Amino acid sequence: MSAPRVRLRGVAKGFGGRAILDGVDLDLAPGRVVVVVGPSGGGKSVLLDLVLGLLRPDAGAVEVEGPVGMVFQDGALFDDLTVEANLAFPHAGPPEAAAAAVQAAARAVGLAPGHLAARPTQLSGGLRKRAAIARALVQAPPVLLYDEPTAGLDAASSARVAEAICAARDAVAGQAALVVTHDYPLAARIADEVRYLDPESHRLVPLMTPDDLAAYGPRVEAVSAIRDALEAHFAAADPPPSEPGTDRTPLTEQLRTLGRNARAALTALGGVRAPAPRAFAARVWDLGVTSAPAIAASGLVLGLVSALQIGQALGVAFDDLDPLPTLLGAVLFHHVGPLYTGLFLAGRVGARVASEVGIKTYLRQADALQTFGVRPEAVWLSPVFFAAVACFPVLAVLLEVCGLLGGFFGYVVLLGQNTAGFGHTVLDEVALGPTLVGLARAAVTGGVVATVAYNAGRGARRGSDAVGRATTRAVVAGLLGAIVVELGFGLLGGLF
Repeated sequence: MSAPRVRLRGVAKGFGGRAILDGVDLDLAPGRVVVVVGPSGGGKSVLLDLVLGLLRPDAGAVEVEGPVGMVFQDGALFDDLTVEANLAFPHAGPPEAAAAAVQAAARAVGLAPGHLAARPTQLSGGLRKRAAIARALVQAPPVLLYDEPTAGLDAASSARVAEAICAARDAVAGQAALVVTHDYPLAARIADEVRYLDPESHRLVPLMTPDDLAAYGPRVEAVSAIRDALEAHFAAADPPPSEPGTDRTPLTEQLRTLGRNARAALTALGGVRAPAPRAFAARVWDLGVTSAPAIAASGLVLGLVSALQIGQALGVAFDDLDPLPTLLGAVLFHHVGPLYTGLFLAGRVGARVASEVGIKTYLRQADALQTFGVRPEAVWLSPVFFAAVACFPVLAVLLEVCGLLGGFFGYVVLLGQNTAGFGHTVLDEVALGPTLVGLARAAVTGGVVATVAYNAGRGARRGSDAVGRATTRAVVAGLLGAIVVELGFGLLGGLF
């Protein structure tokens, strides 16, 4: 008998003191499809993540032969790529070989050329599931995992996905598949063995052995009978999900969380790589160019208000407005411009990045990248980081220039002063050194905002509400980061 592709012995895993798996044993033989059923929240997805290597067991051993492919519950297709590019993503060979592998995988699951040219969001749910299976097939993995492959699909689409799963098994000789599902007709169509994940013992219990299934006769004719038998075995209601605690988090835990987030952000920076030119240009447009109108308008208002306030103060104290242009230029270029730009963009850029990364994390696109040996930071953070570092100083200059225009309007039109007086003195106290330091502050703030926003988004793993919380954390952390950068540069300036 061939050695198992996957072997679990005495595997245990828990979270927050609550056992999820305890003493799980499993042998997944080549060419076999093992289906795991059980109540929601019982640990079926945790079991897959342990085999995949995304989690480590608290006890026991997980042994896997060769690479593992994964079909996530929501597909985890990269929505910024076409379906064809999604399928080609995990292929490490030359373009010709990748194209051939993509076409073979697409044919195996019944994807047409028109489907390959579309974006994942343009496909129906069933087609997205089949595309996800095809992407996993491109690697020809000896082990393929499925997490609720028919969730949310109608009966006809579920039947086509079942056919795709069988086609995937036939496309790779000796491939072993582990499927977790609540879909009993699917299990009846594809299973060589059915296991039940018992929520009481936290172990896999044999439900239908290969001999049990063989006793029903030809599979096509026995689907209904097998389905009825599974439903009879699994008649108990799902246990109610555990409610999260409502106690407030102690201050010490909040401080520890802050420290963990800081370490995670520094770790994320370790995955930053030089981005592809197209990805960098797209982020410059997305984060920089689209922010320019709001920055320009803010600069005009800031300059106008500053001119009026400084003019009022000078008029009361000295009855002389001649120093106003000089003070305005120095304040904008040396201090207010970089700080205000950082604070403004911390909200806009932080929210944008955190929500985008949070949604992708929630849909398990980050886990999909890791299964292909790619760090999410290299794909998601790198272009954002470099674009923010490049755009923040440029936008700071834009705000400062527009601030001068607003100040000119306030000084000449509203305060009735001489035009020549403004133009001749506005840059008198603007020095190159402090101006460059201000631009450096803006660049550092851009890197900080991008990194903390990315890190906040990566924490959104537990639902759409987590994405909202991650966005809020990103904005607050970005604002604090901009202030800390300003303080740090101020201290360095005072010390040196």
